[in-house]
Amino acid sequence: MIIHGVTYDRARLASLMDFAVLDPGTSEQELRAHAETAIRYHFRGMHPNLIWVERTADFLEGTGIETGIVAAFPFGTLPTAEKVREVETACRAMRGRPACVDFVTNVGALRGGDYQTYAHDISEVVKAGHAYGYVVKSIMESALLTDEELAAGCRIAAEAGVDFVKTSSGRNGSPDVRSIAIMRENAGEGVGVKFSGFGGYNAAPLAVMAIAAGATRLGTRRADAIIEEIEHCYQDLVIEKR
Repeated sequence: MIIHGVTYDRARLASLMDFAVLDPGTSEQELRAHAETAIRYHFRGMHPNLIWVERTADFLEGTGIETGIVAAFPFGTLPTAEKVREVETACRAMRGRPACVDFVTNVGALRGGDYQTYAHDISEVVKAGHAYGYVVKSIMESALLTDEELAAGCRIAAEAGVDFVKTSSGRNGSPDVRSIAIMRENAGEGVGVKFSGFGGYNAAPLAVMAIAAGATRLGTRRADAIIEEIEHCYQDLVIEKR
């Protein structure tokens, strides 16, 4: 598959995938099995709930695969100090092993026009993650926002120092591929766009469309199935820029 002149083979696709393992009923045995899948495909990261971050890092030890620290999940309604505490506790548990931080922003502050509170919340989490050398992604919850709110939120998040803006937690409405263009335009150069929370229905076509629209990371529980379907059904697909 070639999109905008870039060839996406299995390895390149896997390098875009943050493998989501966020079912609250996940057992340790299931976590280990998911880690084995992540290792087999060599995904960019594996993202469990906070209770499992240290165990996930143990399972992924030596592979170079990131453990995702998913903070303030899924509503983003913790006070900023609590978000920072969650991030710092999980970062310490990594003991320098590969990781990244994905956190849900204060969507209510953004929608209410309280940009100062919104920006402060993001910047404090960014400082905490960056202090440990980890990439930080802000979950925007695009399905809850107007186009104007999403654009403003991405500009604020970029100014606050995030490395990625991310569409969704997957718990507060499904993201729209169209939103990627808004995010890409407003986040600015040097900030990635992560398309996530898009569920399991038509996951492979949505992943293809997201990449074509400008997404540079994909967050999904169906990472393995997406790679297999793209290889089987879209191997000869070519998408050129208009």
